[in-house]
Order: sequence, then C-alpha cells, then structure tokens
Amino acid sequence: MPGDDNDKMITESFEREMLRELESQYRRYPAMQPEDTVKFIFQSMLGVGHILSDRATVTRYIENEMAGLEANPEEPLFEVLSPAWCRLNLRRATAEHIQPSVIAGMMTASGFETRFSRKDAADVFARFAETKDQRFREPDLTDVLLNEEKLPSHSAVYHDRYHPAYRVVSTFWLRCITAVRAVADITAGTGRRMITIDGPCASGKTTLADRLAAVFDAAVVHTDDFVVPHAMKTKERLAVPGGNCDDERLAGEVAEPFKNGESVRYRRYDCAADRLLDEETLPDCRLLILEGCYCNLPSVRRYADLRLFVSAPEKTRMERLKKRETPESLRRFGEMWIPLENAYFSAFGLPDDGSFVIE
Repeated sequence: MPGDDNDKMITESFEREMLRELESQYRRYPAMQPEDTVKFIFQSMLGVGHILSDRATVTRYIENEMAGLEANPEEPLFEVLSPAWCRLNLRRATAEHIQPSVIAGMMTASGFETRFSRKDAADVFARFAETKDQRFREPDLTDVLLNEEKLPSHSAVYHDRYHPAYRVVSTFWLRCITAVRAVADITAGTGRRMITIDGPCASGKTTLADRLAAVFDAAVVHTDDFVVPHAMKTKERLAVPGGNCDDERLAGEVAEPFKNGESVRYRRYDCAADRLLDEETLPDCRLLILEGCYCNLPSVRRYADLRLFVSAPEKTRMERLKKRETPESLRRFGEMWIPLENAYFSAFGLPDDGSFVIE
C-alpha cells in the first residue's frame, strides 16, 4: 500500500469505509460465506480493471446475461462496496432500460480507479479474518487473492439464495447516473447531438465530460480554448456577462457546423502565447460535448440537445484549485475569473429549469 503518512491515512480511511459496507452486506445477505467476503474485498479494492477486455466483448457478455434476466424495479440500482467501487444491478438496469453498451462503457471508463494490489487485498482480508471464526482462515481463501491466475467467485450458497447479477463500476457513476440516462436518451435515435457541461471552476466539468465521452464515443471541445484574445479583453467587453468567452467563434466554428452535419474545423486559443493555434479537425462522431463555463451563452446553447450543470461545494472547489494552480494563478482566480463566472451565472439565472444539475 502507499507509504507516506498522507497516503497511509487515505488507505486506512478507505479500509474503514469498505468494512462498514461489508457489514451492511452481511445484514442484507445473511447467507454470505467466507468466499463471498473474499470476492467483496477483491472487488472493493481492485474494481473492474482485472476483467476488462475490449468494449465490444464486454457489451456482448452483458447483452447475453441481461437477455435471460427478469426486470426488477424494486432492487436498488447500485450497491456501494467502497469509496471507489459499487455494483450495478443488471435486473434493475433492465427495468430502467439501461443499454448493455452503456453499462460496458461505464465499466471501461472505470478501470483507472484501481490503486491497490492483490497483496493489499490479501492483507486486508487477513486482518479481517482474525476477527472471525476458523472458516475465514482457510489457506485457499488467501491464495485466490494472491494468485494472478485465479478470480474470486461467489459461493454456491450465495448463488442459490441471491442469484447475483451485476457489474462493478466506479462510484463516480452512482453520482452521475442521471447524466448518463439523459445522454443515453438523446443519443438513442439518429443524427448528431450536442450537450453542454457548464458550472463554476473546479466543480468537475472536465472529469464528467471526459468520462461521458468514453461511455458514448463522443468528442469534447473545451470553452477554455475559446477565451477572447488579450486585445479583446477591454473593460467594456468584460463588463458584459460572459464577455470573456469568444462565443461567436465557438458557435460559428464548432456548434453550428456540427449540428448542420458539416466537418468541424476550428482553432484553439493559446492564452499564454495569446495566439490561435493551427487548425484542427474534430473527429467524426454523433455526439459532441461542449465543456466549460460560458457554454450556456445564447449563441451556443441554442444548438444544445441537453444541458448539464455541474455543482460542487465552494470549499471543495477551492481545495482543488489550490492543488492545481500556482499562488499567482490562484490569486487571479479570486480577483478576476471567479467574479466573472458568478456574474455570468447571475445574469443568465444558471442553473435554470432547463439544466440537469449534477452534484
């Protein structure tokens, strides 16, 4: 496990949360056997990365399994395993018409969460087993965690009693499932679709955009690449809500041609060099994600089929900014960029009734 003091504290906190969820599993599934505990710890720490192949293969496996399931809207869609991982119930997913390809996308976009090894999982299980009866101390239980050629399985008792049907995904999707459903709905038909992801700085817009792009094979364009050049940053322009964004160019070069079915060629703006970079062509795709503050300006939002707004507590956002910005850059955020964002949100009443708010 990670070695420095901070990582040790994070790891210990992770283990406590995971074991609390394990106790919840015992209450929910009283027939759980030691093998089921091994599988729980394995999935809680290693997640899904150990079983992923290509997305098409994963989709076929899920399609085949869901085809034989009876939809059940009463079962929970998610069961939390740990701070990083949860189980997505396929019977509930069937009832909610969540497509296998979307579930496969959520799985493949979750693989990066793993930060533990099999030895870490074996060590946690060994500590836990010391608090239990002799059945938990069988050597085979530890061996299945350490042996790279083996994967833990549910016990026959568990299978017979509970008929498990699920896939492991990042807990990120638990918080963002409404966004996934909304995007799935608008992309179900034919034709090009565009969504916007707005929100204050450091709220998680880019993370959400990148992960949705992985699930839905979308292209992402960032409004940060469409800041107005220095020569246009006059007091008069910046006094207009949203004036910091070159929305005319964003709409004209990206949003309008994309929705018209045309090839999209655009130039990103390099703020440090104060110049437009060489022209690039947007990859051919059915879904475009415009990510960043100011993407709800009227000239841009008129092309959107879905508008998401990402929110996060101010304390959380400030902690993120402190980690990623220099002291000078952080000062400029406080003195200029954040007030400009707030003026824009206030002027356009954002998030409004047409926005899906993602916490």
